[in-house]
Amino acid sequence: MNFDSQTWQTLLDAVYEMNAADTHADFADAVIAGLAHLVEADVIVFQVLDRTTQRILVRSAPPDVFTDDEIAYYTAHSGEMPLVAHFASVDDPSPCRISDLVDDEAWLASDYYRNCLARRGLARSLALPVAVDATTVVAVSFDRTGPDFAERDCALLSAFAPHLRLSWQRHEAPWAQGPELAARRSFRELGLSPRESEVLYWMTEGRQNREIATMLGISIGTVQEHVANLLVKLEQPHRHAATVYAIHHLHAGRREPAARR
Repeated sequence: MNFDSQTWQTLLDAVYEMNAADTHADFADAVIAGLAHLVEADVIVFQVLDRTTQRILVRSAPPDVFTDDEIAYYTAHSGEMPLVAHFASVDDPSPCRISDLVDDEAWLASDYYRNCLARRGLARSLALPVAVDATTVVAVSFDRTGPDFAERDCALLSAFAPHLRLSWQRHEAPWAQGPELAARRSFRELGLSPRESEVLYWMTEGRQNREIATMLGISIGTVQEHVANLLVKLEQPHRHAATVYAIHHLHAGRREPAARR
């Protein structure tokens, strides 16, 4: 599908905003904000699932849009959602609408719709799932009261999807929050790359190379390469020394503000 110059500019602005994010929360908010200019919706939900550790992050605009009961029903019956069931059955999914899968009458009469979406009248849904690496899936869903989403909306999301994948892969510590994010940023000050900082953080948490490889969705050989590189950069003779050095570095950083007072 061909887009006009203004649409292409809006798409590029969304990609730029996403790539400029510093933290995971900022990243999720940036994706939502950018896509809100591309696809009109009453509710946009950004979800990330790590299939290895089962950790999940969910952000929505507007925030707290669903009640506790609605969230509980979704958690217990997500397989009843036609889009979830559809994406679970295909290998390389493209953006998809509820109306592509089920007729309006059946959808509005379904238990899922009545328990999760009927309160706000969100009869129209569109979703984009993106496998961003070997273990992580990002899904962005759009809901509105009507009219239905157009083929143009699906085409825009298809154009955005590869940029989302690349941005996630290049983003510094996209899962990190709180102490984990602070630690990785501290390790960057030692001259380490984002991935080396990530590996070193998990070393300080007592994780072995095989565990780190599984958590990061990379090979154990790649982890070993990162460990070898960070040993050289930190001028440490072996893994244990590097771990101790990193922990001391973190503790020194936490004490520094108190010393200044």
